[in-house]
Amino acid sequence: MKDYSIKPFKQGNEKAVHQLVKAVYDEFVRHENTEEGNLLFYDWIMPQKIAARQKQQNNLWLAWSSNKIIGMIEIRDNQNITLLFIDKNYQKRGIARNLFQTALNEYKKREFNLDKFYVHASLSSVPVYKSLGFYVVSKARKENGIYYVPMETDIL
Repeated sequence: MKDYSIKPFKQGNEKAVHQLVKAVYDEFVRHENTEEGNLLFYDWIMPQKIAARQKQQNNLWLAWSSNKIIGMIEIRDNQNITLLFIDKNYQKRGIARNLFQTALNEYKKREFNLDKFYVHASLSSVPVYKSLGFYVVSKARKENGIYYVPMETDIL
């Protein structure tokens, strides 16, 4: 039985989203990147920047359990996952899969010819993305102090 629900982002959620993303990033990803990369990432997830991106187009979905955000996914350009984070106490329960499927279903409505989804996966998240059907398209790269693995999945 699912003990959470998935809802679109609403203005006012940005601080809680920031707290979730920062906590998970600091525990699981921060060590992979340089200090320059970490500062760049922290800037990207500032609450006011999250809110500003959502004013342009709602492209962020949240997993909620007992009035607490336990997961989130943000999409850019209708086909690029920019953020996918799950609270460490809720990982391995299918929440990432459900968030991705929710976003994918929404984008299929928006983009009739959607055939691929892309992600620059952190080194530690590659297995998660593989479990979602993504495959590695080239070796790991470093850009602005952030290490990532380019991945994609075919949309049927």
